[in-house]
Amino acid sequence: MNDNELIAEFLGYTRPHPKYPGTTYWYKDGEEPLTILSFDTDWNWLMEVIEKIEGLNYSLEINKQEELDYQCLITQKNNIIIQKFNQIKIQAVYQAVVEFINQFKNK
Repeated sequence: MNDNELIAEFLGYTRPHPKYPGTTYWYKDGEEPLTILSFDTDWNWLMEVIEKIEGLNYSLEINKQEELDYQCLITQKNNIIIQKFNQIKIQAVYQAVVEFINQFKNK
């Protein structure tokens, strides 16, 4: 499973559709099927994940550290849970989200 698929499952999407097992689309009740997963490249996709994490009582913060580095922190009650750095802002957030989901699944 790749990281985009991990995120899709975290959001409640499944594959294959129970009624159409031959398809490769991702399904969630009440949502349009997803044919591609763009959490790593599209802020609109990534925001749904951020909102779910925040709904679990975690906070997500993005900071510009230096001229070329962004920091993404996921915290709970002022404790740092995840901290990621990347030169590309969306990648810092994406990497933090993926690590958070992996930790959350293992709890």
